[in-house]
Amino acid sequence: MARSYALELSRRGHEVEVFCPAYRRIEEPPAEPFRVHRLKPRIAFRNSAFVPQLWGALKPFDVINLHYPFYGGAEAVLLLKKTRKAGPSLVVTFQMDSIGKGPAGWGMAGYAQLVLPAVLKAADRVIVTSFDYASHSAAAAVFRRHPEKFRAVPPGVDTQQFAPRRKNPDRLSKYGIRPEELVVLFVGGLDSAHAFKGIDFLLETWAQRKTPGAKLMIVGRGNLRDRYIRLAADLGIAGSVVFDADVGEEALPSVYNLADLFILPSVDRSEAFGIVLIEALASGVPVLASNLPGVRSVVEDGRNGFTFRVKDRADLSAKMTLCLEDDALRGRMASAARTIAVSRYNQTAVGAEVERTIVEAFETLSGGKENNP
Repeated sequence: MARSYALELSRRGHEVEVFCPAYRRIEEPPAEPFRVHRLKPRIAFRNSAFVPQLWGALKPFDVINLHYPFYGGAEAVLLLKKTRKAGPSLVVTFQMDSIGKGPAGWGMAGYAQLVLPAVLKAADRVIVTSFDYASHSAAAAVFRRHPEKFRAVPPGVDTQQFAPRRKNPDRLSKYGIRPEELVVLFVGGLDSAHAFKGIDFLLETWAQRKTPGAKLMIVGRGNLRDRYIRLAADLGIAGSVVFDADVGEEALPSVYNLADLFILPSVDRSEAFGIVLIEALASGVPVLASNLPGVRSVVEDGRNGFTFRVKDRADLSAKMTLCLEDDALRGRMASAARTIAVSRYNQTAVGAEVERTIVEAFETLSGGKENNP
């Protein structure tokens, strides 16, 4: 989402610079229309990085867009906002809650109680993917007290890159999928940090499916991938499940084009929206998604797909069977999916909303209005 923002704001004539942790060495950084500063973490743990140098690096800027969560970086932004009297304007993009187990989970919960409210209160504007998610998230208390500073702006998708196209026969052959077989697709991380995606639940449900002549395709990489492959074998469904960890960004649209149905089986509110859902919609693929706050805002039941009860195998199995066995229904939903994606999630239109929110925050602060009532 941060890259999408930077691209659109650059295209609109703004000078954009991106600051992020340097988790690993990149030999040839991709060419972008904005500068990227990769800061060496003083301490790094999983997806967290302590980068106190961010405080000094951000001093020259008029507007800061902080994408939360950013453990180890949000604190520097908050300190700068609190100590600099003449700005900068702060726009927080609240992407998701972080939920974990054990000591890591306790740390996340403590951070959400102590640091997150301070960050949101200091913000001049807060962008959320939906008010539905905001009202059910760790940001809910601040949202109730200061609704005037919140703006609902969904992620955007490049509707030219992701678009309906015929299935590529070479790709079907690569995956051992016959042309007449229906394909149910999942795209996402298969690592511990994304265990909330619910792949165990998906595989267990697939093992109970009643529709023959279909393949489940799971695209993604991570340290849990081998465990999921073993689970598929243990469940006796290895022959109808395809795993691919080597799909790059350029090839991803053609993978969506193989799908007849897309599924997002996430199991908790760590899933706030699901950008993969709108990539599927833009590709003309109906979607099935867990009935989670925020995620459900993307799905119009019976029009572009269906929601199902969280971790309910019977409900998911019934919705999957309905979609796979009713060609006419699937065709209507595919057409609606594309229409909705183009009208609601077009990257250019979303970029305009982000720009409007950032300019509004800057004008509010520079105009001397009371920032945090």
